[in-house]
Amino acid sequence: MKFATAQEWNDMVVTKGGSLLQSWEWGELQRMRGRDVLRFPSVSALVITMPLSLGRNYRYIPHGPSGVILNLETIRALTENAYSRRTIFLRIEPRVANTPEARGALAEAGFKRTPDTQPSETILVDLVKSEDELLRDMEHDTRYAIRVAERRGVTVEFTGGATRPAAFAHFWELFETTNARHGLRAYEKRYYELVGGLEGGCSSEIFSAKREGETIASAIVAYFGNTAYYLYAASRAGYGKYNAPSLLLWEIIRRAQARGYATLDLWGASATKKEWAGVTAFKKSFGGASVRFVGTWDYIYRPFWYAAYRFATAIRK
Repeated sequence: MKFATAQEWNDMVVTKGGSLLQSWEWGELQRMRGRDVLRFPSVSALVITMPLSLGRNYRYIPHGPSGVILNLETIRALTENAYSRRTIFLRIEPRVANTPEARGALAEAGFKRTPDTQPSETILVDLVKSEDELLRDMEHDTRYAIRVAERRGVTVEFTGGATRPAAFAHFWELFETTNARHGLRAYEKRYYELVGGLEGGCSSEIFSAKREGETIASAIVAYFGNTAYYLYAASRAGYGKYNAPSLLLWEIIRRAQARGYATLDLWGASATKKEWAGVTAFKKSFGGASVRFVGTWDYIYRPFWYAAYRFATAIRK
């Protein structure tokens, strides 16, 4: 079956429960980053070709393929479609629950568990609930932080269209300093500009928490299907007493709910990684449900080159 339009592709992905990383617009974003993108409707997969040295590559299906893939025949068809002479391995991230059955099916099909590319754990906030219910589900300290932020003059704005570049400039300033403060790595600036500028079936907005005209916290939120995604956030050091991140996320929840989205994906958490403890606690305090997916798996076409890739990756860490 051939998908002639972005709408047809997105409708298929949404029907199968796929995430924004399988949307048409996400594929086009990757093209703008200089990567080849393939779409295989027969196995519901958007595939990104990730370049490696010596003209080689691996194929990556972020948050995909869409839908449940426990059928071995379907999984094997996927490995055949993604193969090319220069491809070392295929990497997939099925958005299915982390069950023995799912892990067994992937292992039987020849896949090998590998460290996560995208987080395999997240927190989902149910936006079908009323505002009162959402507030009741939060931790007491989070409700208090939201009230304090409001009392201390913090306001939240969201923006798209012509005003988005100015909002992005403030976001990027905060994001760079936040990453430097915590020793975190990030993609190139152009990537975040593209994410903050998504339009179409998968779109985005930039949220800014301000006090006396100064942006003290900011976030990029994307929308696809019936889900909003809290992708990237940052805050200004020295403004902790204003609790801007708490009010910012609450207003993101309210905005997504008003727009008719059913779920807010808080985009990554971890019950085991110590370096994620703070951000995980912050996200959990909003009362969502923790979800764990089956994670990232590789199908190896060329074992020698795959071993060399893993060795080089380990050295760079």
